[in-house]
Amino acid sequence: MSLSTLTQLLQEGQSSYLCYDLGRLVQPLSNTDFAAIENQTMPYPYPVQGHACFALVFWPQLAASAQDPFLWFLKFPIDERGLLEQGRVHEFITQVITLLGQQVTHALTEEQEQQLQQSPYLFTPTEEKRAALHAKLSLRWQRPPSVHFELAESTLADPQHWQQVGVQGLHDVSARLAQLETTQAAICGNFLRYPEALRQALAVALEHQTLPNAMATELASMLAQQPAGAEGRADLLRSLASQEPDPSIVAAVTHVLQQPSVDEVVICCARLWPLFDPMSDCPVPLASLLDALAQQEPGIFAALITDLLRLPGLRPHLLVTLQRDDLPQQVRQAWQAFTGAH
Repeated sequence: MSLSTLTQLLQEGQSSYLCYDLGRLVQPLSNTDFAAIENQTMPYPYPVQGHACFALVFWPQLAASAQDPFLWFLKFPIDERGLLEQGRVHEFITQVITLLGQQVTHALTEEQEQQLQQSPYLFTPTEEKRAALHAKLSLRWQRPPSVHFELAESTLADPQHWQQVGVQGLHDVSARLAQLETTQAAICGNFLRYPEALRQALAVALEHQTLPNAMATELASMLAQQPAGAEGRADLLRSLASQEPDPSIVAAVTHVLQQPSVDEVVICCARLWPLFDPMSDCPVPLASLLDALAQQEPGIFAALITDLLRLPGLRPHLLVTLQRDDLPQQVRQAWQAFTGAH
């Protein structure tokens, strides 16, 4: 039997598996969607620089629990239609079968491990994304958090010795906030008073998690009160990246986009793009993002509009909006400069 997808490889190897996107936010991809992406019946939803980046977590089906799962960090190019390039996936599968046969959950020898790591389709995510994934998996499988959890939790309440906090601890706390009401209150009360490095690291941890509703609303309310250029505004914005649109978040993001910094525009495009989907229940107006983009230097406009147009969920709405007759002059000029129109 010829195996043409990773889904088939794992099923033939009698493995259970989970898939997580690692391109922008660390978030789960259902096995159904993953199979559709592999079969090119669905575009990859979160491309970054022309690639799909994901984590494949798998373990033997007959195992009592996923005690020691296998983990592949995979990166494949996508084509101009947003579809996974199947030839590259086939190439990786061939490499795996050559090394391991179809029993992908058998223990690897040191030599096999080294050979597999030489594959051009394996990559090393940032420390923050690895920490976010680990935190999500340990919570999913009801395992205790890392040894860094308690220090992170106490530091968020009293940041006196914040330099000793580990990245994994912040991600473990962020993943478990639904159970940590005291820590929720501490973060909301101290967020803008935290030392800059701690605040930024916390924002990166929060961006990968769906926050408790009351906490997200409070952070959004705080953001809506920050004037342009205020310290910590971009971090507040980033911390809301995984939230579903609601009126408080829409109001906060709309406020930021009236006078955004370059960093804030980048965060909106790279992390908060789902908030601008007109098909969502409570979207931020796409026009407000385009207005903010048009205020940037031409090179920044070009880079960010190119990135947004690669998102299959947003692309059609963007193109329709950019063709409107009532498009603001500044947006029209920026778009015409980008397309080379006169």
